[in-house]
Amino acid sequence: MSFCLIILAAGNSHRFRSNIGKPYQKIAGKSLIEINVNKAREFKQIKKIVLVYNKKDIKRVKSLKIKNVKLVEGGRNRQQSTFNALKYLYSQKGTSKVLIHDVARPNFSKMIIKILD
Repeated sequence: MSFCLIILAAGNSHRFRSNIGKPYQKIAGKSLIEINVNKAREFKQIKKIVLVYNKKDIKRVKSLKIKNVKLVEGGRNRQQSTFNALKYLYSQKGTSKVLIHDVARPNFSKMIIKILD
């Protein structure tokens, strides 16, 4: 079974109180976005990754140089951002299984994918 993973990273990080949003904070030299993408690539079931970003952060996103990830501009809230990603996938045809994940929680378990498989 194959999946598409949507990573939501379009928030404003208001409560975080930093000049740099949570998705771009680094842990051991890697941003939360990079950690999530790298973790997702460990699963052979995940065939496509869509990263939903905040348009004010486009320079930061492009500076990450992540490959084989489709970038989709987020909306005014999480619901709109998710909808934007789903609209993109619908336009691509052939995607039937979608996982949606929040970028701020990069340490998801491999068991989640095994349960779905």
